[in-house]
Amino acid sequence: MLDLNTPRVVVLATLIFFSALIQSPVPLSADEGPSNEKTVPHVRVLAIGNSFTRNATEYLDDIAAAANCPLTIKKLDIGGSPLQLHATKALAFEKDPTDKSSRYSNGESLQEALQSEPWDVVTIQQLSIKSHDLQTYRPYADQLADIIHRFAPQAQLVVHQTWAYRKDDPRFTSFNTGPNEPKTQHEMYLGLRDAYAAIVQKLNAKRFPVGDAFWAADNDQQFGYRPDEQSLDTFVAPALPDQTHSLHVGYRWQNRNGKQSIRMDGHHANVAGEYLGACVWFECLFDRSVIGNAFVPKGITPEYASFLQQTAHAAANRGGDILRGIATDSIEPFADPTPQRYQLKARASQIDPRAKEYPEIGFTFGTDERPADMQHASVDTRAASRGKLMIWLMGHNEGLFQTANTLGIHAIGVSYARGWFGKLCRPKPSDAFARGRVRLEAASGLDFSDELDLEVPDGMAERARQFVIWLAKENPQGNWDQFLADNGSRLRWDKVILAGASHGSTTAARFAKHQQVGRVVMLCGPRDQDQDWQQLRSATAPRRYFGFSHVLDGGWTGDHYCRSWEMLGLNQFGPIINVDHRDRPYDNTRRLISSLDVGGDANRAHSSVTPGGSSPKSNDGTFKYEPVWNYLLTHPVDSVGVATDEDPSCQRVHVTYD
Repeated sequence: MLDLNTPRVVVLATLIFFSALIQSPVPLSADEGPSNEKTVPHVRVLAIGNSFTRNATEYLDDIAAAANCPLTIKKLDIGGSPLQLHATKALAFEKDPTDKSSRYSNGESLQEALQSEPWDVVTIQQLSIKSHDLQTYRPYADQLADIIHRFAPQAQLVVHQTWAYRKDDPRFTSFNTGPNEPKTQHEMYLGLRDAYAAIVQKLNAKRFPVGDAFWAADNDQQFGYRPDEQSLDTFVAPALPDQTHSLHVGYRWQNRNGKQSIRMDGHHANVAGEYLGACVWFECLFDRSVIGNAFVPKGITPEYASFLQQTAHAAANRGGDILRGIATDSIEPFADPTPQRYQLKARASQIDPRAKEYPEIGFTFGTDERPADMQHASVDTRAASRGKLMIWLMGHNEGLFQTANTLGIHAIGVSYARGWFGKLCRPKPSDAFARGRVRLEAASGLDFSDELDLEVPDGMAERARQFVIWLAKENPQGNWDQFLADNGSRLRWDKVILAGASHGSTTAARFAKHQQVGRVVMLCGPRDQDQDWQQLRSATAPRRYFGFSHVLDGGWTGDHYCRSWEMLGLNQFGPIINVDHRDRPYDNTRRLISSLDVGGDANRAHSSVTPGGSSPKSNDGTFKYEPVWNYLLTHPVDSVGVATDEDPSCQRVHVTYD
């Protein structure tokens, strides 16, 4: 808790600290520092906030353009909006995408905006008047972070630290402060500084230190703002108090009902404050010094502009939780002194002590002699890495893991609650989404179903994350840490190929509706012909789903798979192609079938589309479906076939509910 009666010595120490960071003003000159020699990436930013977001980015495009730094920025801002409002809108869209209250003025929901570009950075901020109170951030910051990571897992979450109000803002007068409200600018700054730092740490996010820069500039000995002591009653329009070096709008005259009155806005940034905020954002986004940037807004002297640039530079280079440039997604080649194929395995219960058993659904650890929670992983450092991780949702399939590794794909199989489907939703699901809710809880560990009660450490997602953390330590030659983000707090799902067979492929598809993944490979699936979750809005783009079935498979002959494929929207990307009669790339379609000889056995047909004893082989002993598996795992997701109409002969309604 903050001591709101901070002694003057702390104030002086804070000022001395920032003064040490800020160099003496120098004339505008060329960009300086070794970072300016770097190749500059195109940075894409989605900014979620309010008028303070608009203030801090007002001149960002101009500064970036002057430095030849390509920038795309979209703003979802609502004046006066706290984190709660943005979270409420996003959750409303989760519940009902047709809810008009879930959309911003541009017609988009947050989820749709997150999917509209491959964002590098997504920012959030708290409403300034609440910024000092950490409790007002919860649970809304967490809710927004969850949705951002689900719909834009490639993006870095950054918290925009807002600024304290001007020293003479009415908020700091005794009649306008509550018992827990800051009584001075310094108290407000300390409160927001600590609150933002705490929420950044909680979210494993990064920070734009605009509030730090404002505090340093506002309290600089030479360029800091000093309130005019003259009484407001002595001013006659258009004269105003001296507001030299103010970063806030401050005093202004307004005409109301034909009468001029002096008004005060000590909250919002003026031109100088907007420039300072944009300088901080620029430094953080591009990891380039803003000192010497040629763009300066009208009305700011060269000397003051230089000071603001240096203040921003000092604030942005304090280290710690501050963003310094976006991470590049270049694939690191293996640096293995003895290249080879590594095969590793470990029990989920030994990797994560939080893991639990659920014997009521047959989800147990087994015994030391016959472990039921063994997890497998493999990588071949002799192959050129693709920077992709296949997570397999079925029993270990060594043949498929070998295929993936040969293609430069890492592979893991995790222990997750997949035995539930023989026990739950029986004899019939309670509604058209019940089985999907169970699947989603089994995959995520989150509370979606009343029929299954898993903890987060026991869902597929968390067990996969824990396994990858273990692999990064156990097998550093394999570069497993590339699949972790934010200090290992989450997986980079955009780099994940979620694959499964039968019910495993069905769960993979259901989870991909909830969480954006790089690709979904559905072998002999998806099933759930009695469910409608397949038509839900998807966090993963439909073009990223790939399916493969044998025509004698009961799921195919029963119209289970064709139904799910169409409900997932796969007919938009090409016709159903028989791989026996067409070579790769199979017209770039997402729907593949085969009619190769399996002895007329439907069960063998079901398992034939995965490597194993049931899968047809050529005379030389190689699997005939090897080209198909390569296609499913590596075909460019942006290469799509010609859209086709839905097949009227595919039965869409198998079960009805009251």
